Formats: sequence, C-alpha cells, structure tokens
Amino acid sequence: VVGVHRRHAHTNTRGPLRSKLQAKDVVLYTTKAKTMSSFGSGEYAYEDDNDYDEEEYIDSDGEMLHDDSDVTNVLLEEDMLELKQRHYFCGYDSNRIECAVWFGFPLSSLSKELLFACGLDTSKSVAVKIVFTDPPIYGSRCPTVKDKHIFIRQTKKRDFTNLGLSDCESFGLWWTLEQRLSEYLQLQWKEISGGQQHTMDKLREQEKLASFKHIKHLMEIHHVRRDLARLALVQSNNHLDCATDLLFDEKKKRDLLLVLSRSPHTTRSVEGPNLLLRVLQFIKKRIEDATRFCLVCDQPHPLQLLKPTVCTQDLCNFQFTNMGLGINIENEILKSPQACDLLISMTTGASFSGRHFEPFPTVEAHINDSNGLPQKVSFDRNKPREVGEVLQKCPSISKMIEMIGRKALREELEAIHPLLYKLLRWIMGTNRCHLHYLTDSRMRVDGVCTDHQFILRSTPPEKERAFKQLKQQHKGTFYAFHGSGLGNWHSILRLGLKNFSGTEKQSHGAVYGPGIYMAVDGATALFYAGYGHVGSGWQHSQFGASVKCIALCEIVTYGDLDPKNCNGKLHAPK
Repeated sequence: VVGVHRRHAHTNTRGPLRSKLQAKDVVLYTTKAKTMSSFGSGEYAYEDDNDYDEEEYIDSDGEMLHDDSDVTNVLLEEDMLELKQRHYFCGYDSNRIECAVWFGFPLSSLSKELLFACGLDTSKSVAVKIVFTDPPIYGSRCPTVKDKHIFIRQTKKRDFTNLGLSDCESFGLWWTLEQRLSEYLQLQWKEISGGQQHTMDKLREQEKLASFKHIKHLMEIHHVRRDLARLALVQSNNHLDCATDLLFDEKKKRDLLLVLSRSPHTTRSVEGPNLLLRVLQFIKKRIEDATRFCLVCDQPHPLQLLKPTVCTQDLCNFQFTNMGLGINIENEILKSPQACDLLISMTTGASFSGRHFEPFPTVEAHINDSNGLPQKVSFDRNKPREVGEVLQKCPSISKMIEMIGRKALREELEAIHPLLYKLLRWIMGTNRCHLHYLTDSRMRVDGVCTDHQFILRSTPPEKERAFKQLKQQHKGTFYAFHGSGLGNWHSILRLGLKNFSGTEKQSHGAVYGPGIYMAVDGATALFYAGYGHVGSGWQHSQFGASVKCIALCEIVTYGDLDPKNCNGKLHAPK
C-alpha cells in the first residue's frame, strides 16, 4: 500500500525522521501478512489492509531513511551478544532520554591470591553500570563519574537483565575503579565515538540487505543465531517470507549453516570497537594492577605490594581512611578474625609504648559538641596514648561479628567513639602484610609452645624474586628467630625490620655491632619479646592483654660460617 503525504499530514513519523521528510516523500507501509489459515468451520482470514506493523521510509531520491536510535540499538545488541558469547553478563534499560547498561564478569575468573589481597569474594561478580545520553546509547557525550553515569559494584546476581543498585554492594576498589574508568573514557572517547560512527555506517549499509527488525523476528520465531537469520535474509533479498521458508526447510537450513561454518568465525556482524568489551578488559587489568598503584593519586608504588593501598603522601592517607577506600572492614573481620585481633593488639601496644608508633593514624570525624555546634575530632601525635584508650573501648572480635550480622557495625562502633570505626579501617588497611592463621597443627612450628601461629608474607613479588636470586648466588638460607616488644610490631608489619642501632629507637645494646639481631634459639628471642610494656595489649583480645610476639625469619647465608655456630659476625653487611 503506497501513499503520498505532505509533511504536516504524516503525524506518526518519529522525531529524528520528521525533519528529513520532504513534501513529496513516499511512505511505504508494509502490511501485516495474515496467511490463509483455517479458523474452524471453513472460515479464512485474508490480508488486513488497515493493520500496519512496520514502517520504512524512502526519500525522494529512492534512498532508505533510518532512525539513528534503531541503528544504535542494533550496535548495542551486537556488542552485548559478543559479551554473552564470551561468558560475560549484561542487560540494559533504555528510554528516549538515556540508556543504562549493566555488564560485568565473575570474580572467579581472577586468581585466588589476587582476590584475597583485594578482599573480593569469588562467589560474586563485578557489575559495571554506564548511563549513555544525548542521544540514547553510545551518544556523543562521554559518561563520567561527575555526572553520576558510571558505577562499579559487586553483586551475587548473574542475571543482569533487571539488575539495580539495590542488588549490589560496594567494595574496597569501587572508588578507584570508577575514577580510573572515567579518566580512561574521557581520554579515549574521541577514538571510541569515531570508531562507533564508522561501525554504524556499516550497519546502515547492512540494513539494506537484511532488515534489523526482520533479523530479530527470525531469531524470536525460529530460535536461531543472529548470523544465521542475517544470512537467510541476505539470500532472500531481505524478504521475510522467503527467509522463513529457508529456515523451515531443514536441508536449506543445513546449507546455510555450512556456509557459516566456512566463513571466518566472528561474534559480531561488523568489525569495529566493542565499547563494553573494552571497558571490562580495562576493569580487569586495573584490578590485576591494584597492588602496583596508589588507590588515590594513581602514582606507581616503588615496588608492587601485597595489598592495594595508598602511597606515603599525607593527603592520600587521609582520603584512604576517611573515604572508605581500599578494604571492607566487615569482610576483613569475617575472613580473618584472628589476624584482625592481632593487628588491634599490636596497635594498642604501639600506642602505649609511644616509641615506635609509626605510621600514626590519620583519621578524623565531625560531631556536634554540647552546644550543637559542629566539631572536628582527630588524634594528636603528641598524645599517642589516646589511640590505645579508644581501642580499649572496642568490643571483642566475636561481638563485632554479631554486629556485622545485624548490619550495624559502623553505627554501633561510632556510638562507642566517633573515631573507632575509621581507626579500625586504618589499622587493617595500612597493614601491607598477609597474616594467615594456622588451624592445621601439622603446619605449625614444632618446639614453640603456643597454638597461635601465623604465616606472615611481607615480601612483594619484586623483592621475592631478588631474594631467590640471592639464595642461588650464596649458600642458600637458614631460619632464625627475631623477638621484639609488642609495641614494635605495629611498625614492623608496615615498614619492615629496621636497623635502629645507634639511634634513639634502639631497644637494647649492640654487643656485636650495628644490625638487626636474630637468634637460632626461640627461647632467646622470646626473652627479648618480653621487653616493653607487657600487659599493654588490647584487653578484649582472644590472645589476652599480655601478648609476646616472635617471628621465624628466612635469612640468606652470606658468611662462611655455619649458622649453628653464629657468633654475631656471620651476617655482617657487605
């Protein structure tokens, strides 16, 4: 049915096309074909000239006019199809103003060591939400964090079709990943949008050979792949009925599949950048490199660390603590309760000793004073005992686990003291070591009279490689104990063992000269661990307030003597 319309007379033309129609443009209406089929008692239904299903537009030069939003929708579906074939998750919701696209990947695809270091759960997935505007879906405007068009969360769901922010939760890297992704898109947007425009031009050319609406119809009715539906239409000159006949005929359908099998395999109908795939690859890479860069300023660390954290700049440390970056304290407590207990005890001991309380917690909170006026509270470096006094008010790990079960940890800790929750985050977030509590007695060190033993990993990969090279160059390694007061371990775990001989921080004499002293006998190390403020640990610790800590260290054999006959000169520095 063909009709010639004046522009003002054609009222059902959609927005983007209305301005393109000229006074003598032809509008081609394709009727909804009803095949002659029996409705019972000998009655048949014929074509209904008044029931229109599809509209296609031809200008006065005979060229097909396309609604850009339709073509862009097809581009989005092409990109999402490729994600699904790569076993990623995706879904979207769109209207005339904007389109919100959810896509992501299971965290189980990353290494367990990396997930443990980042505090991520292998049973969950990373979910990325990007809102596209002007026009909807892959518009000319780059989505940014500032416009609240980029969100990165984790979720237990695998079906992203109806995913919402209420189905997700934040994690330690969310802020960093959102900032880095926003910067990446702004830097690459000109290239990305140019590549997408080129891809859309190709899709418009393909529309002439195989209508997108016909492809979707065949996929829904025949349950076939997009490439098979497209090929059937191309061979049928974009005639829906003929393409349907091809797919109903099993022999002809097998011939089409044979043609597809001989063609180069591709998940998309056109070449070009897949924005969604590029974003997921970028997010994966940034998670893998999370231990290499500062979470706030994104400057590289001198060495790759064991955990994602910030650099030594005061501003980065402040933002790390007060913006909730880096770790999820609830996950840390549930995952490693004994390690969290020990870290709190060590910080408490450092606060009361006052000699090696570095780094010092940079946390602050805003409260109202007795007159209702806003007031900022923080810890004073000149009064380190204040930190310990706050920690002594902290409930035990078991009680904090109960608070987590009630989803009230932060609320109840801040009710005890406004700085307590942030202080615990700082203690666990600034610890750059892995502490793994040994529950298997077969893995514990014999001869040490305690069941509370941990495996401590404090060496980043670069140093580990250098250590192994030294082992090969020299005579291998041996093990020796190092004992130090509880107040010193807060600093040791964060800064490493330091040679304080000849400084005000020296704890004991230096009979054999300057250096870090070890003992092949654990009892000797335990004696030195008793120095300091014994009994000044955390009063609610499961290990008790009087905690002594010693470490069993692996040491490269530099000297010529047998370590069993150590006389103090064996490891003189070269």
